[in-house]
Order: sequence, then C-alpha cells, then structure tokens
Amino acid sequence: MSKWAFVDLETTGGSFINERITEIGIIIMEEGRVTTVYETLVNPEKTVSPVILELPGISEEDLWRAPRFREIMGTVHGLLADAVFVAHNASFDRGFLRAEFKRCGLDWNPPTLCTVRLSRRLFPQYRRHNLDEVMARFSIPCQARHRALGDARVLVDFWRILEGSFPAALLSKTVNELC
Repeated sequence: MSKWAFVDLETTGGSFINERITEIGIIIMEEGRVTTVYETLVNPEKTVSPVILELPGISEEDLWRAPRFREIMGTVHGLLADAVFVAHNASFDRGFLRAEFKRCGLDWNPPTLCTVRLSRRLFPQYRRHNLDEVMARFSIPCQARHRALGDARVLVDFWRILEGSFPAALLSKTVNELC
C-alpha cells in the first residue's frame, strides 16, 4: 500500500468503551512524501480529570470549545480512507477511533501497523519499545510530547529512520507480516 496514516490520539482515559478522544493528530504519507497534516482538539462531551489534562497541557475550556467527534468524523474518515493506519500501541488508538466511528454509525477496520510491534521485531536486542525509549534510542526530537501531532511526527521520523536502516525488501516483508 502506498498511503500511510501516522496517527496519535490523546484521550480522557484508557478504555475506549467509557472514555473519549480529546485530540487527534494525523500525518498522511503517500509515495514517501507527507501530503497532509491534520490536528484538532476534540470535545469529549464529558468532564476530564485534571491529571489527564496536565500531561498534554490542554485545558478543559479548550476542549469545550473544540468540535465534537461527529462534527469532524467525515474529515477524519476521509483522511484515513485507503491508508495503512500506523500508531504506537496501535490497538489503543484504533480502538478509540473505531468506538467513535461506531457511535456515529460507521464501521471502520483498517489495515494496521503497530510501531511497538515493528520496533520489537526489528530490534529484538532491546527490552523496551515505548515511545520515549524509541525517541531516546534514535535521538528523535519532539517539540510537543504528549500532544497528538507531536507524537505522530515522532512516528514519521521513526519510519524514515527505519527506511534508511533496513533494505526495502526486509522492511516491506516485516510490515506485511505485522499488518
């Protein structure tokens, strides 16, 4: 596939059943070039714990002014259409987006690449593969850590490092095995 959607979300908590998205960052890459960058806060339609808001530095007031997911659903769905969904701990981000789309009456089940699993497969000598470890290991800077677009940019940088470090055939084979 030649269209990749590098995605990160911020949420109100850890369960996509009871919690909601508060921020979406999407970077679309086609034919090796970034073609679209999208970010938005999302009104979760519920109160958010101050502890959850503190890490990304988002205010509850900012969220109440943000669009609800159903208002941006068409844009997000259009961006993700026909793309490989790429995220760090992808089941988390995909689960939240699937739940939001389902609330809006849409089924969504994209081909998915988890960069945690990809890192484990390509770098089995390392014990930890969380985003902070990957950033430290490869000296990937992040101007806005724990913000959706900032973390999505880290995934793009990691992908480019992988493209420069592994033969294309090996990377493609590994990706196909994991998707």
